[in-house]
Amino acid sequence: MRTENDVLQNVLNVAVRDLLNQMIRWHLFLREGHPIDMGILDCNMERLLEEDLFLLYKITYPIADCEKIREAFDAAAKLWNILGNDVAAQCGYSYPIDTKKTC
Repeated sequence: MRTENDVLQNVLNVAVRDLLNQMIRWHLFLREGHPIDMGILDCNMERLLEEDLFLLYKITYPIADCEKIREAFDAAAKLWNILGNDVAAQCGYSYPIDTKKTC
C-alpha cells in the first residue's frame, strides 16, 4: 500500500530534484560567467556551491547522512538483484550475473 510519504518522496526525487539541480547549474553559471563542470553525478557540488546553499541542499534529502544513503542504495541494489533474478527466471532468461559483478 502506497502512503503519502511514498508519493512525496517520489515527487521530490523524480519531479523536483532534476529541476533543482538545473537551477543550481544556472546559479553557478551566472555567478562564474561560464559553464561549470559539476563532475560526474554532480560530485563537485559541495565544493562549488556556497556553504549555506549546500547545507540547505543537503536538507532536501530526508536523511542527509552518507552512510544511510549508502545503506538505501545497497538495499535498492539488493532488491533489484532479487527481483531481476525472479523476473528473468519467470521469462525464461538467465540473470546476467557477470554484469552484476562488474558494477
